[in-house]
Amino acid sequence: MFKHKNIFRHYALICSIIVVITFSPDSIAKPSVINTIVFIGNDTTQESVILREMYISVGDIVDYNKIEKSIQGIMDLGLFKTVTYFIQENSSVTDSTELNTELVITVDEKIYFLIIPRIKLRNNQLGIGIQLKWDNVFGLNHRFKWLVEKKGETENIKEFRNRLNYNYTNILGSNYSLNLYLVNENTVDQQTDLSYRNRIDDVLEVRLFKWLNNTSKARGKYVSIGAGTRYRTHETLTGNFIDDATVNFIAFTLGSKKIHSFAYNREGKHYGYDMEISDSAIGSDSNYIKNLVFYRSYYTFDSRPGENLNIQAQIGYSTDDVLGDKAFKLDYRNDLRGYEKDSLQGNSMLLLNIEYMMAFDNYPTLRYLGFIDIGNTYDSFGDVKNDLFKTGLGMGIRWKVDFFVNVDLRFDIGYGLDDENYQFTFGTRHAF
Repeated sequence: MFKHKNIFRHYALICSIIVVITFSPDSIAKPSVINTIVFIGNDTTQESVILREMYISVGDIVDYNKIEKSIQGIMDLGLFKTVTYFIQENSSVTDSTELNTELVITVDEKIYFLIIPRIKLRNNQLGIGIQLKWDNVFGLNHRFKWLVEKKGETENIKEFRNRLNYNYTNILGSNYSLNLYLVNENTVDQQTDLSYRNRIDDVLEVRLFKWLNNTSKARGKYVSIGAGTRYRTHETLTGNFIDDATVNFIAFTLGSKKIHSFAYNREGKHYGYDMEISDSAIGSDSNYIKNLVFYRSYYTFDSRPGENLNIQAQIGYSTDDVLGDKAFKLDYRNDLRGYEKDSLQGNSMLLLNIEYMMAFDNYPTLRYLGFIDIGNTYDSFGDVKNDLFKTGLGMGIRWKVDFFVNVDLRFDIGYGLDDENYQFTFGTRHAF
């Protein structure tokens, strides 16, 4: 029995030593901490642009959920074809026994400069032009677009369009962005069979944009304020003289945008309210308040990853005309496909677009779709009961050119049920 007691004491001592060793602070496995973040492949894009979209940083514990979320945030910038990562541990330079945990993110940059020729043939008039797109200017995700276009010739007057847009994102690293928009163009309008005018429009608009997430990330709720002027002059070719006019306006937008970009499609929502106010108190020749409520949603399906259901709804109302024109026009290229250009104009507007896209099995960047467009314009919403909706049906092809930023070549054929007419459209961007 004495021997058994000694055996028991030895066993208890051994167990105690094991417990102490196992649960001592030095023996507990510590979670890895990210010591360094390294980027590979960003020959143009500055690291600050990528870091801004990440949910994990140096000093954080390795969290794969946050890393995956960061990778998607970087992809949502639209600047890269692919974004991948891996984690490696290296010995510290100062201490060979200490490990340095490194998060390595590899990006494949797209081409940021693009020249797009533009050719249009409408009403026996050939329009030619060129558009310059420079995305990711200076590697800071600034965006520059410049369009120069000869639209044709009417009554021996050459028609042209000169349009410039510059978006300065995240001013000095903040969650503010600035957008500058300039237009100079002329169009010859036929008022009656014997009356023509050369209408010249100059537009200047500046908007200050702010994300409300306090992190400078390009997602979530946002607000913008802006101001601008539209100056219209006329050269009367035949008929009665028309006065020149100036519209000064202020603008306000409140919205939310959370859209994820994947290899072949999109997912998420973008909705908001936009208001534009013009009044004689700010030197304007016309008084109006223009309101627009919009909603866009993009659905994907786990079982069918190459497919998309896209929905857009818009409601617009203006208290008066804008520079003598109706406030809303349903564009034959994007809004009501299948109807003649400028055939639907009014100071009130309703619109619903539904698209369903499917991918070719062997070529997922190439997709085909069917769409239905429903909407109309009215002088006022009280006219809805007299002419409810116009409907356009059609089909199209989309090619996601993934080596350029935001280039989705599209070809649509739409049939206007009410006009019983077909319209073909081609573009470099999605309809919405």
